[in-house]
Amino acid sequence: MNVLIIYAHPNPASFNHATLEKVKQGLKEKGHAFTVIDLYQEQFNPVLKFGETSKRRDLKNDPETERYRNLVKQADHFIFVYPVWWYGTPAILKGFFDRVFVSGFAYIYEGLMPKGLLAGKSAWVIYTIDSPSWFVRLLRGSTEWKVIKTSILKFCGIRSVKRMMFAGMKGSSIQRREKWLQNVYRQARQL
Repeated sequence: MNVLIIYAHPNPASFNHATLEKVKQGLKEKGHAFTVIDLYQEQFNPVLKFGETSKRRDLKNDPETERYRNLVKQADHFIFVYPVWWYGTPAILKGFFDRVFVSGFAYIYEGLMPKGLLAGKSAWVIYTIDSPSWFVRLLRGSTEWKVIKTSILKFCGIRSVKRMMFAGMKGSSIQRREKWLQNVYRQARQL
């Protein structure tokens, strides 16, 4: 299985980075081929630009994002690792979707109906959030999950999407975080 990890956190000392390392360790031990896109380390430019000279419909041929499109095309499975900020992905990851998962590459419209072009691929979404899980689910309606699962990934044809949410990060103990990391490692080995 060819796995593409898309990682979006600016701090190499973060829990998200520790999560990334456990994912890589588990995949490596099971012999999976994987590539990591560290959006901050690569200084990915999340700003989507188009206008009179460059049209939105031409983004599928943008040479600046060609490498990323090729990696997406080659991948069988995606793993996203990121924190939730303001009940959404970090801007750099949102920009990655805006610039790489573009019309004509990740989806098309057949008449007025969208059709995902990334069918047959699967995804594992791992994210941290400071709010407790009951708050996320009951008061926020899991907005952060619905957007990435349905509005982005399923829209692009990725039907098998699994979530691992680490809620209540702000008040979590070292012991709890260690258990979370061991769970990530076990799940990565079972991929």
